[in-house]
Amino acid sequence: MQVSRLLGREPLPWVAELYETAFEVDAFGLLWYREIVVVIPRQSGKSTLVIPWGVHRMTTWGERQFMLYTAQTRGAAKQKLVDEQFYLINQSPFRRLLIPNRQGRILPNLSHGEERLEWVNGSKWLIDAPTETAAHGLTLGLGVGDEFFAHQDARVEAAMSPTMITVHDSQKLWLSTVGKSKKKSPFMWSKVEAGRARVEVAEAMRATGVDDSRTLYIEYSFPEDADPLDPVTWWENLPALGYTITQDGIAAQLDSLGLVEFLRAFGNLWGDDRGKEWKIPADDWYAVEDPESEMSETLVWVVDVSPEQAFASISVAAHRPDGLVHVEVVESWPGTHWVIDGDPTRGGGDDQLSCRGIATLVAHHGGTVYYDHTTTGALVPLMVEAGIEPIPIAVQDIKVSAAALVMAVKNKTVRHLGQHELTDALAAAATRVFGDGWGWARGKSMADITALMSATLAFWMLSKTLPELNYDPNATMRETATSDEFQEHAQ
Repeated sequence: MQVSRLLGREPLPWVAELYETAFEVDAFGLLWYREIVVVIPRQSGKSTLVIPWGVHRMTTWGERQFMLYTAQTRGAAKQKLVDEQFYLINQSPFRRLLIPNRQGRILPNLSHGEERLEWVNGSKWLIDAPTETAAHGLTLGLGVGDEFFAHQDARVEAAMSPTMITVHDSQKLWLSTVGKSKKKSPFMWSKVEAGRARVEVAEAMRATGVDDSRTLYIEYSFPEDADPLDPVTWWENLPALGYTITQDGIAAQLDSLGLVEFLRAFGNLWGDDRGKEWKIPADDWYAVEDPESEMSETLVWVVDVSPEQAFASISVAAHRPDGLVHVEVVESWPGTHWVIDGDPTRGGGDDQLSCRGIATLVAHHGGTVYYDHTTTGALVPLMVEAGIEPIPIAVQDIKVSAAALVMAVKNKTVRHLGQHELTDALAAAATRVFGDGWGWARGKSMADITALMSATLAFWMLSKTLPELNYDPNATMRETATSDEFQEHAQ
């Protein structure tokens, strides 16, 4: 902790507790814990945990040490090295322990492939990409895997571990917020599963005082049954709250990120767990997320309004150059006053980036506008007055649209941007059955779902223009139910 203070950072209480535990020693004076796994919410002080840890390793051992820092990518690790790690060290007394360059300046070596900080005692603070060649040729005393949710497998650990065998008090430090999906972050999930199991064993063995594990596991996450919107939940589970972050700041993050991403970033809740009851399974939904998705032609717009007119959304569907369908929520705001002409007081400030109405969108991009008469019919005269000729969506199309979107997601013929408005609406959406079909249920859903409704209807109305997608998802069931063979068995 003294190193942290010399760096100008008083350790947060949770960090101080971690230091005290992680640096416990055995009977031979060697570090007891060889692996430390920390699952921590965003903005909880990971950087101010890693930097003192690394400086301590670089400067206080009796012989030179090698440390390897990895992040999601080599570029991310390099940015951390320059913007955070070197910056903080350079402002502290430890600056004098770094080797200057040929011009006598204290700077990190940024030669591509050899980015590092070099110390006067021969120690080296290096970075690398999270690959199977990380740490090749080194003898590591400390290996740090930051944001290791991005690791697809154990290749980094497999690369690090052999380099640490001869360093008897070496440590591996894994830190991260959880990923969106256990399947997309299998290495991290394996660490979480093992860590949770180890904690249970330790609790069971507490009475006997026997716990010989060399792995320290720490996790801060919201309990599954806790109310994520209740500030009490935040105060109980966010270790930096009240120190470096405020309750108002967390509330702003919730508003900015949306509930689904907020639960991952600050609640450390896996999307797989939250998405088990989604009508479109979370794994399938995330599999068709493409933040770089772009439209090419044939735009279809849908304006949707909640029954009480408290919320409205505008979505667009369009072809992509590769033949798939792009679906996007363009605007989603409280009220309906903005739907036609927009509201420049909302959004980004620049009129092109602020809350745009359907009249502006069609004027700039063209396309056909559709609407559900039951909920949005009251706005039709205003759309006509603005020069738009909206087309009502037939009841039968509304009835099949949700099932069509589910099928398209499962078949991976649609792409979305990963917008929290759409994912939050999917997470909140309930369903209703009518006849031999089903659809999204506005009144039964836990939150506004106009984003999902408008996107679903936009997808279906565009799909009707594509021969290969122009199908009725319930037709097979109807044909089967009325066939002679089925009737015979039914009797």
